[in-house]
Amino acid sequence: MILPAGPVAELLGHAVGGHRRAGAGPDARTVGLAGPGIREIRPRPDVLLVPRHPLTGEPWRPPDDEAAVVVPLDSGVWSYLAYPGETSPMPATGVLPPGVLRDDYPLPPRPRNPLTSHYRAYNDTLVRLPAIRTPQLRRYYDARRP
Repeated sequence: MILPAGPVAELLGHAVGGHRRAGAGPDARTVGLAGPGIREIRPRPDVLLVPRHPLTGEPWRPPDDEAAVVVPLDSGVWSYLAYPGETSPMPATGVLPPGVLRDDYPLPPRPRNPLTSHYRAYNDTLVRLPAIRTPQLRRYYDARRP
């Protein structure tokens, strides 16, 4: 996976890096953010990180609904990744000078440890994919088995 620089790479880079092996696995896929207020990236990434609606839980869908892989995230997590400078869940009222953020709300907690995937869940999911029968993915799976 090729992650965009910034908060996405900070959050997911360690987990993705733990599954990378030189010369093994399928071709690299690109990851990008998509959702309300974000301009469409060209060429479109293979995997889109999109927000879930806070009330209905439905994932946001791209307007042209191409065949990209859509990974829905909680709207708070998605907002943090899409707009890292703003931490307020509610917009501030009144007019503030450009570049000044309100400071009457707490900053979100930072994780103590980097995000890692659950080994057994990852392998069990991988084994259920029909593509596991391809030689490249099978070699990758066999190399990661205990």
